[in-house]
Amino acid sequence: MSDSDGAEPLSSEELERVPVFPLPNAVFFPATDLPLHVFERRYRRMVEDCITQECSAIVVTLLERGWERDYEGRPAIHEIGGIGRIVGHQRLADGRHNILLRGVSRVRIEEVDAGTLPYRLARATVLEDRGQADRTDVQALIACAAPIVAAVRREHPEFGLGVDVGDPPGVVADRTADRLLADIALRQRVVETLDVGERLRIVTEAVGEIMAMLASRSKSRLLD
Repeated sequence: MSDSDGAEPLSSEELERVPVFPLPNAVFFPATDLPLHVFERRYRRMVEDCITQECSAIVVTLLERGWERDYEGRPAIHEIGGIGRIVGHQRLADGRHNILLRGVSRVRIEEVDAGTLPYRLARATVLEDRGQADRTDVQALIACAAPIVAAVRREHPEFGLGVDVGDPPGVVADRTADRLLADIALRQRVVETLDVGERLRIVTEAVGEIMAMLASRSKSRLLD
């Protein structure tokens, strides 16, 4: 799969009519990468259109609960999601695609008429981070996550958070959430939280709960 180093900023024209990729189990954060295997006919068409028309921006948004009842139609979706660009693409012989999206920003979407297209389109409004966070809060999150990262590295030596204490606090929270938080509802809560200090608090508490769970399991094994 080809890959580029970064994602270009989004233009106002792109934000007016951007393809929407609703998924039941994926939340897309800014400053992260999301690999996707695209096999449904309508989304294969979406990727083909993006590649041939050089419109590489796509919004990934989470499907609302109950999506199974109308999945082939237009099930309800969360209005806040992540927008990114296709920075890696592999077209398979049978028409499927492997793509790599690189997150650019949070967006609030409002669906627009897609005409005869089989996939959905939306007008996207970029959501900027709000508030401030103390550098000590960033350090606390990284320190809290470090034992988890070390545990994962015992099985996957290449694993890492991809963050540094000097990174913007919002980026640290987003990348840590992307790498360590599995609960979809919690991930959606993080992506919807614009206040950076609150976002850091949510992620730090969640990582702390993971640490407590791992410690409890380790203690149980020692007692067995």
